[in-house]
Amino acid sequence: MNIIILDEHPLEDGRVGRHIVYSLRNTRCVFRLHFSTFAPALEPGHFSLYGEKGFRINPLSPRRRILNYVVFSTMYFLPFLFASRVKEALEEMGVDPAAPTILHVHDPCLLKVATRMKRDLFKDARIVYDRHEFYEVFTTKTRLPVPTRERFFETAARKNTDGVAHASFGEEPRNRSFFPGAVHTRIPNFPLTDTYDEAHILDKVRSFRHDSAINLLYIGSLNPCDRDVRLMLRIASEVLGDIPKTTFFIGGPSYGHDEELQQMMAPLQEEYGPRFRFRLGYVARSTAQRLTEDCHIGLLFINPETTYWIKSSPNKLYECLRCGAIPVMRASIESPESVSSCSLLFDRYTPEEEIISSIRDLVTDPERCRRMMEDALTLSAQFTFNTVGPEYFRLYNQLWNGRSSPL
Repeated sequence: MNIIILDEHPLEDGRVGRHIVYSLRNTRCVFRLHFSTFAPALEPGHFSLYGEKGFRINPLSPRRRILNYVVFSTMYFLPFLFASRVKEALEEMGVDPAAPTILHVHDPCLLKVATRMKRDLFKDARIVYDRHEFYEVFTTKTRLPVPTRERFFETAARKNTDGVAHASFGEEPRNRSFFPGAVHTRIPNFPLTDTYDEAHILDKVRSFRHDSAINLLYIGSLNPCDRDVRLMLRIASEVLGDIPKTTFFIGGPSYGHDEELQQMMAPLQEEYGPRFRFRLGYVARSTAQRLTEDCHIGLLFINPETTYWIKSSPNKLYECLRCGAIPVMRASIESPESVSSCSLLFDRYTPEEEIISSIRDLVTDPERCRRMMEDALTLSAQFTFNTVGPEYFRLYNQLWNGRSSPL
């Protein structure tokens, strides 16, 4: 069976990477068709990150972001404009068009491309949509829905989508109704446990003492519209100012807010030097993993005024657990009670002073820190991709053979 993965995510996206690695453990016929909107300067053509056969299709110009966005969006509305490049890529990768094929789409904007591929190249293929997140956006005051580009793409392809793999079901009945004819399954964003440095993580937790340094970390979107960067910097200032043996790392893409962020970071960089580190731009997956393995507290603070306050399955939560780090988060997550013993979890409108006070109390209590780190590592065994990865192949098998047993 061919598994052809279509995505435009950052090249080392965690969910896409886990899917590819797990698929390769079950079949060698894994192909990746990558549309490099996040890194348009990379060389087009053949590539491979995990052993898959990959082919990269680039936008027109690596330096004209707005033009690329317009052209790519136009192509998604008119997928036949991609047809010749896609066909060439499949031939270059040596895909057998006669073999049973799953077209596994990781971005809603590529659902129409997959539909075109099925119609023209793989008559009996099945289209699976990997729904990483929700695209139902609501205004904060009226709670009325806000039309989004992603929901348009989902709606346009709903009749051609055979299966949906959800990172989170959220409001399950409504979520399923978006793709009424599809087979649905849930595959949370749990980590592949054997890709982490187990010895290093255990040593970090076991060697933690009352005089140990404490590393706080946030890596991810730095768009102030949906991440509360200002509050994270308040936390950094309070912790670094009160507790000498602490460090703080914050990094990620700004999505057009570079100058604003640099101005926000400058005072902390000047005051705390190497104890406060800031990296603007995409942080490589390997670097993010290494920093998480080293950290003691992992942060995630969603801006409470965002239109995108939706229950989710955040990568950061489960990666913190796997790395023996304490998740400190203000976000709407699934089943918060399951990780409450090793986390600080705050509601949407928890007062900032209460949040900062809770974090200060934690950081100044080494015994509690150590206990929560141990609990995090123990609990991580319940949240592994090894337990949910088989759902991909159960879904594939059900779509092809009408039964849910693994291939």
